[in-house]
Amino acid sequence: MFLHAASIAIWIGALVPLGQVFRIDTATAAPALIRFSRFIPVVVVVLVAAGTVLAIVQVRHPSALLHTAYGNLLVAKLVLIAILFLLAAINRWRLTQRAVAGDQDNTRYLVRTIAAETLLVLLVLGVAATWRFTPPPRALAIAAVQPASVHIHASKAMAELTVTPGRAGPVTVSAMIMTGDFGPLDAKEVTFVFSQPAAGIEPIRRKAVKPGDGTWRVSDLVLPVPGQWKVRLDILISDFELTRLEGTINLKP
Repeated sequence: MFLHAASIAIWIGALVPLGQVFRIDTATAAPALIRFSRFIPVVVVVLVAAGTVLAIVQVRHPSALLHTAYGNLLVAKLVLIAILFLLAAINRWRLTQRAVAGDQDNTRYLVRTIAAETLLVLLVLGVAATWRFTPPPRALAIAAVQPASVHIHASKAMAELTVTPGRAGPVTVSAMIMTGDFGPLDAKEVTFVFSQPAAGIEPIRRKAVKPGDGTWRVSDLVLPVPGQWKVRLDILISDFELTRLEGTINLKP
């Protein structure tokens, strides 16, 4: 990210003064143009390499270029950069040598293309600035698998319940159960009950299993819609004692 941003900054930092020099005194601008032409290819290579790595890391899959806001902005940025590279190539291969030789017509064209390049770089920076409002696909993918959790506490029992991933669809539900005063609770049986009356979803009941890691778990549960779910844990403490914990948990789309 630093190399990519630094390359653009160096480009525009050299481009603007170069254009100003040509407007003030074309006779003394030739050495500056020669220096610019010599070092700018290195900047372009770094810009392309850093940008490619950044795009691969953030986008991950080509389809995200069309189906995410971040990808759409990246495509817009790439189009602007392609036009910028085209103008830069015209400057380097068609106008630079003639301008250095004193051709006034080519010098005027060169000044115009430098102004156009500067405008394009500013547009690229403007597009890049909007990325702070659009999380990249990589961040969305990470967020999609993050669990949702809720702590439910009552006088007789408490539970730390986790739904993984924390979004609608097939999920795994696990709960760490303790007594109300944070002591161990050796329940005989635990049942998870999920419902969402607002969506017309009646209670979904699943008996949990104890895999041996101290939690109770259900792995074959489907919670079909996002939003706020009511959750209840029916905890059978003994043959004659049942306690219930109730709370809510939010699932993402």
